[in-house]
Amino acid sequence: MPGDLPHDDISRAIPEEAAAPRDESALLARMLPHLRHGTEVEVGPGDDAAVLTLPSPRVVVTTDTLVEGHDFLPHATTPRWIGRKAAVQNLADVAAMGARPHALVVAISAPADTPATVFEELTIGLTARAEADGASIVGGDLGRAEQLTITVTAMGSLPVGQQPVRRSGARAGDVLAIGSPRLGRSAAGLALVLGERALVRTGADGRPTIMLRTVQDSSAAELLQWHDAPEPDLSLGWTVGRCAHAMMDLSDGLVRDGSRLAAASQVTLELDREALAPDVEMLAGLAAELGEDPCAWVLHGGEEHAMLAAFGPGEVPEGFRTIGEVRPVGPGGPCVLLGGEAIDGAGFDHFG
Repeated sequence: MPGDLPHDDISRAIPEEAAAPRDESALLARMLPHLRHGTEVEVGPGDDAAVLTLPSPRVVVTTDTLVEGHDFLPHATTPRWIGRKAAVQNLADVAAMGARPHALVVAISAPADTPATVFEELTIGLTARAEADGASIVGGDLGRAEQLTITVTAMGSLPVGQQPVRRSGARAGDVLAIGSPRLGRSAAGLALVLGERALVRTGADGRPTIMLRTVQDSSAAELLQWHDAPEPDLSLGWTVGRCAHAMMDLSDGLVRDGSRLAAASQVTLELDREALAPDVEMLAGLAAELGEDPCAWVLHGGEEHAMLAAFGPGEVPEGFRTIGEVRPVGPGGPCVLLGGEAIDGAGFDHFG
């Protein structure tokens, strides 16, 4: 990267340490004091496995991975933000089923010379976000790898008698809604990173310092932070979202994920251009600076992790806003349309 924004590995994105502990026990001694457990944790870290007393026998489980160089670039984030993001993307999947999250297990692999501070900061970020949604970090694993990798498995529960909210229940005549005040923020932050406009450093107190190059838009730093550590209201999933006919979390873009919901429900989703206009307008200034299309950020930007849901007419609850409607499937099969037309472009694909 040119100028004052050099590429970095994760070990240089934090304050220097005299030595990086090579002993797993020493690392755990720094990490475990940051963990705080909810009342459902009977046995936490320290034994071969955790023991949970869940309020319901109906367990919801999901897992996801973040890999350095693929899912995050160390020079443009912090270990604490990486931890928060790893927690969010898993908690969102539990919430999208209408389930309340309870516990996460975390496997962290890293190069042998990774400073202990990185592990500690990851733990702080993971714990803070899990606690915000009523969940605990109950165990995991440490390992060695060529690059930093964080794999999280999240567990939640559904009350007895409560059906999971799946992608397949949307009906023609439903209202399509999103549990977020604005879309496209994460994509805008990613554009700053890929456009070589952003550098993030971690101070001695763990606080990030964001440095932007040749960017005038006042919202740029906030958008970068939203990309690095999104803060969607996941509680919508296990509260008012339980009345949705269909629901999923928005991880790979509105059109791509909407297409999945449409295919599962065998319907057509018609997006409302006017409803999405404020989202586009909010991002227009930064998009002009970067030579990007703000509409593409809104339609195809991933990693928002907001709840995308279909509700009956007049049933959209507080916390959600209407962005379209559900129509019968057409001769071309399930799809997502904007103004009655097919939408160019695609969302995120790990193998695309």
